[in-house]
Amino acid sequence: MKAILGKLRPSKRLVVILAAAFGVSAASGAAAVYVGRDALMEQMSKPATSGLECTLVRTVKLGHHGQRWVRMHIKTDRADGEARMRTALRVVGALSKSEKADLYQVVVLDAAGPEERAAVRGAAIGAQVLFAPGPQSVPGMDERFRASYNDGTANSAGFFHGNTVDLSVADIGGMMAGMDDRSPCIDPNAIAVEGEAAPDVAAAEHKAESAEAPAGH
Repeated sequence: MKAILGKLRPSKRLVVILAAAFGVSAASGAAAVYVGRDALMEQMSKPATSGLECTLVRTVKLGHHGQRWVRMHIKTDRADGEARMRTALRVVGALSKSEKADLYQVVVLDAAGPEERAAVRGAAIGAQVLFAPGPQSVPGMDERFRASYNDGTANSAGFFHGNTVDLSVADIGGMMAGMDDRSPCIDPNAIAVEGEAAPDVAAAEHKAESAEAPAGH
């Protein structure tokens, strides 16, 4: 065996060729790993088409001049504006399938934000959606949807201080068309409230502070 191994000593030229070949192979493998990692990171950085996991804070059910209006407050954990918006649209869709109403409102809060109804206003709101299946019967609703989100990041107290982005009907339709998940939020201890004052939808337009009116303040 030793004699055979002794006869298999490669020449210097072969050693150089093999070293070069292994070097190219290793470099190609490293490049493939790097490209694969970049592609994975890019995929991870894209917002989920159906939004994020969320937690239900409360559901408020209102009677207003013979109509039924349902409002829901939910929370997400450190989500960007678009992800919050997608989450709100997914949840309002799920809500409309489980509850019969003339007007639905979903308000997205940060996980660190306030939970009291009186505090769900202004900078505490990360995104919100108003949906009226028959908008002609709801005062202040010219379209079936109104949706907006704050493009800022929540601070440690759960407040947003960015700009309010209002979505067009086309933007809303595009987001909802690509959703592959229609699940509602996790409901650890929902609070159902009956008989709260109805929201003033017309006063809700174009400002994050608008939620103060829908929240009944």
